[in-house]
Amino acid sequence: MEEKHFDSNLFEVEAPLDGVLSHFYHFQTSATAETITKHLSPNFEMLLIFNFGSPIRFSFNQEEIGTGCILRTAAIGPLRKLLNYELAAGTQAIVANFTLNGFYRLFKIPMNALGTREVFDPDVLIDKTCFQELWEKLAALKDLRERIQLLSAYTAQFIEPNDAASQPLLEAAPYFHNPMVQPVKAIASETKLTERSIQLRFQKYVGYSPKELLRFLRFKDVIHQMMNQGNEKINLFDLIHTHGYHDQSHLIKDFQHYLGTTPQKFLKEMLGKGFCVPKSDGHPPG
Repeated sequence: MEEKHFDSNLFEVEAPLDGVLSHFYHFQTSATAETITKHLSPNFEMLLIFNFGSPIRFSFNQEEIGTGCILRTAAIGPLRKLLNYELAAGTQAIVANFTLNGFYRLFKIPMNALGTREVFDPDVLIDKTCFQELWEKLAALKDLRERIQLLSAYTAQFIEPNDAASQPLLEAAPYFHNPMVQPVKAIASETKLTERSIQLRFQKYVGYSPKELLRFLRFKDVIHQMMNQGNEKINLFDLIHTHGYHDQSHLIKDFQHYLGTTPQKFLKEMLGKGFCVPKSDGHPPG
């Protein structure tokens, strides 16, 4: 029987975790697996990673793999760029995927206070050793489901209720998928808040602006169309027209921004070759 060298599992979450996390994702490689490289599409969400196996080397966009390395725990995001990660033999990790404002609800740190960095030590963020201690408890367990249960129970202890100020943003999520609506103006009209106040709340709770989100959602639609074309030849000018880009250079600029490459190179070098789009959870960035 042929040995299975790579295995992965996705675990849905239930209340009260479902307001903070969309899911847990587990992956592992066998002790004899050859090193492989995977590419995770931008999704504007936060990830919390617990690594129990070989070090995971990573990079963003077209940087050389190995600009960063995850030994035990790391928080990554909001994921605005392509994440490249290398899986060597004996890799085993669990990834907690956060919802729209889930990272803020768990850590209670304004997202705009994170600055422009993309990778964080979670214990440094909270100035404690909680996640190191949690990693040790998880590592002592051998059963995957026991690890997921412990991680879920631990996380649930620290979930804070939604701030009232974040509710208008959460309730307005459908606006970002309606091309006939200007989300910020619509939220301002409904809440009697200024557009500036709404912009600031976005930065605090999710770490990016509504304008950034709209730009990303358009690009995500382009990627989905390219992935669903199958064997059909992809016409770049059709993508430009369908998704409202000004011209070819406008489309290329977004590919460079989010993936560090061109549409042609994406088709040739990434699509279907370890490129992954995260599971959608119903929130705008998902």
